[in-house]
Amino acid sequence: MIKYKTTNIFNTLYARIEKIEVERETEKSVWIKGNKCCKTSYCCYFDTWQEAHEYILDLANNQVNRAILQLERTKSLLVNIYGLKEEL
Repeated sequence: MIKYKTTNIFNTLYARIEKIEVERETEKSVWIKGNKCCKTSYCCYFDTWQEAHEYILDLANNQVNRAILQLERTKSLLVNIYGLKEEL
């Protein structure tokens, strides 16, 4: 059966979807060329290319949203630091 494999895009800094021939699948593993491969957050397997694409797109969007929140927190800290005055 054909599956589409994604890898953790934040460890590699690029996105890739691989078309993989899977011999067997369970809830937690797939077998590729006789080797058992565990399904993890690092390697995910999907039935369609569209599902795999949506998954990595969601990951990237979430990462951007977290970065925006962190930037806003850091900007607030910077404003606070600029507002500090020496105590007399």
